[in-house]
Amino acid sequence: MNLTNEITIISEVLQINESDLSEKLGVSLETINNWKFGRKGIGNANLEKVYSFAYDNGIVLNNIYEQLLKEEYENSENIVLFHWAKRSFSMPIDFATNSKSTNDFGVGFYLGETFEQGANYISVLNQSIVYCFNLNLNNLKIYKFNVNTEWMITIAYFRGWLDDYKDSSLIQKLISKISNYDVIVAPIADNRMFDIIAEFVENEITDEQCRHALAATNLGFQYVLKTNKALKNIKLLKEMFVCQKEKASCLDNRVTLTNNGSQKVKIARIQYKNKGRYIEEILK
Repeated sequence: MNLTNEITIISEVLQINESDLSEKLGVSLETINNWKFGRKGIGNANLEKVYSFAYDNGIVLNNIYEQLLKEEYENSENIVLFHWAKRSFSMPIDFATNSKSTNDFGVGFYLGETFEQGANYISVLNQSIVYCFNLNLNNLKIYKFNVNTEWMITIAYFRGWLDDYKDSSLIQKLISKISNYDVIVAPIADNRMFDIIAEFVENEITDEQCRHALAATNLGFQYVLKTNKALKNIKLLKEMFVCQKEKASCLDNRVTLTNNGSQKVKIARIQYKNKGRYIEEILK
């Protein structure tokens, strides 16, 4: 990994030369040049130093990269997506090591549509990298879920919460349908959403209450690559380092979103009380 773009952006925005930058970072000019041209590996401690310096000076490098990469790569056939995980990631992608059957839609390679989604997720983890990919959509079969009963039931099934209903014709139809697609596009579900879906599975709230409560916690969409054909259509564009100060800001944002979402969920439960059907009515 080299820091050519980072050093260029920081120098130009702050109107300083590389000698000035080396002094401000407390490293030698030779070290700056090694980083810039990839002649010497740069560890996380030095990445933290560079990205924190930029962040302190109002330069959010990852936001800049996201905009530039989307401008360069996105068109009618390509989309820029982001991957994050609890453990380190390496190429080539292998379903066996990068996924598990109890994820939202089973085994697959999961990506989000924005850098912010990934940064918010790793803000509470001992990870500092969000991976940026280009997905070529050519010749891929894509199925899109919205926040609806079908989506809620599919997630509950793959999470292992519907064993009592696994022989339901509706569930079998849903699983059979998505098995025919290379890519699943669906709303992202987090712990708040799982708690709400769990209430639906336990027959504590109806599908209407659940759907509106989940819609109130909107986190954007995820793309799940389900086949090797889909994996062949992605290209790693950049490893995006998230410094501690940026993670702290993301964590604050995550808390705000959680609080706002919780209030909306309470309202949705009240407003749609006794409307819709319970899961035992849907799957009986």
